[in-house]
Amino acid sequence: MKYSDIKASVLEQFAAPGGFSVVPYITGCPGGGKSACVREIARALQERRGIPGSRVIEFNPSLRDPVDILGIPDTRGEYCRWLPPEEFYAIRAGQGPSVLIIEELSDASMAMQNPLCRVILDRCAGQLRLSEELYILATGNRTQDRSGANRLSTKLGNRMRELRFDTDLEDWCRWAALNNIRPEIVGFLRFRPALLSDFDPLRTVNPTPRSWEDASKIPTSLPEPVFYEHLAGSVGEGAAAEYAGFLKIYRSLPDMDEFLRNPARVKIGKEPSVLFALCARISSVVSKENFPKFYKFLRTLPDEFCVMGVRECLLACPAIASTKAFADFAERHQNALLGQN
Repeated sequence: MKYSDIKASVLEQFAAPGGFSVVPYITGCPGGGKSACVREIARALQERRGIPGSRVIEFNPSLRDPVDILGIPDTRGEYCRWLPPEEFYAIRAGQGPSVLIIEELSDASMAMQNPLCRVILDRCAGQLRLSEELYILATGNRTQDRSGANRLSTKLGNRMRELRFDTDLEDWCRWAALNNIRPEIVGFLRFRPALLSDFDPLRTVNPTPRSWEDASKIPTSLPEPVFYEHLAGSVGEGAAAEYAGFLKIYRSLPDMDEFLRNPARVKIGKEPSVLFALCARISSVVSKENFPKFYKFLRTLPDEFCVMGVRECLLACPAIASTKAFADFAERHQNALLGQN
């Protein structure tokens, strides 16, 4: 399932009567976006149920010991009690709706999986009763990815609903527009969609949604050879080489101010790589005011690039939807707009 389908369906499940008792376990390759997905679901639950941040807890069992669930013994008094850890105490019963995110569950040892069985099914951490309305979300990598994941016990797996996470380019592009990912990276991945997620467990560095997010943070002011080394360190040599070539095309495009003054005078090649780069460049500077001029030019391109260019502009600047130019586009390309949903 893709990101948007998992998010929407899990939130709908949680909204059903008793839906909080279902535990989605989202699995997929490392760096695909599983953690971002569950955190977005948690934020949506916070808004819908009025849950304060202090009752949204992330717990990584691969970094902890069983005592961090059961608590430590308190021998004061006539009998031994168990003092719970701070995280679980924050989501104890009587405090209202709460959220527990269990990250990298598949990395947990069997000794950790056993007490988690009770957390997930009985909503107890040792002797501590947890929230009467506790939403639990779990993530995990696959064993075939050689990322340190262990096989889950069948009793733990039977307590959850496994949802397989698949990377989707359109989903990622929408996310990228909201998270300040460089438009040239978005344009490149539209040109080479297979490189959005090309995970190979035999490589130590892979192009994944997470590594492209990291690549977007590399300062463009670095000298070209240094920039390339950082890029290869993020996404791997093969993807870095292809992106570096695309970046040269992107940076060789005409100045957009000059382009807007007289697009007819600006000569631009018609190779696909150039047009992908151009659509990304336009989306980086589009506004409600200049979109009509850009649209006039985009209409001169093959239909698939006109559609892609307008959709990228819409992601970057939703205000263009109120322009006459966009209304014209919508009338001409109704099917393309339906494809956004």
